[in-house]
Amino acid sequence: MNRLKTTFALLAVLTAGFAPSMQADERNKETHLSINQPLQVGDTLLAPGQYDFKLIGPGVVSIYNVDLNRAEGLVVGWHAYRVNGDDKKLFEVSQSQGDRPATLKTWFYPGDNSGLQFSTGTPGSEPATEAKFKKKAPATDAGDGASSNP
Repeated sequence: MNRLKTTFALLAVLTAGFAPSMQADERNKETHLSINQPLQVGDTLLAPGQYDFKLIGPGVVSIYNVDLNRAEGLVVGWHAYRVNGDDKKLFEVSQSQGDRPATLKTWFYPGDNSGLQFSTGTPGSEPATEAKFKKKAPATDAGDGASSNP
C-alpha cells in the first residue's frame, strides 16, 4: 500500500512539473498563416507560402517557415484590442495597392481580446526589407489572399 501511495505521489509531482510545458501553443500563441501573394509584416516582406507566427516576448513576434527550421523575420508590434474575442478573424490584412504588397495590420490569437498591431509604413516610403532566403515575388493587385489557422 505504501508503494502505491509513493507511486501516485511521484506521478503527481511529475505531472505538475510538466504541465506548464504542455501548453506551448497557448503561451507563444503559435499561429499558422498561408498566403498566396506577397505580404508586408512590419519591415519584413514575406513571399507567398506558409509561415508560423510565434510570440517570443511582449510585442515581439518571430516568423518562421512552415517547417520551423528557419526564421524569416522578427517583428515588433504594439498592443491592439478587440471587443469580441470569439471573432474567428485572426489576421487583418490590407489589400495591395499598385506595386505595394498587402500589409498585415493586426494579429489576434483565437479567443483573445488582446493582440498585436503592426506598422503598415507610410505612403511614399521605401519598401521594407525582404525576408531572408526568399526571392522577391512580384506584387499583385489581388485582394486579401491570406488564410490562417492556429
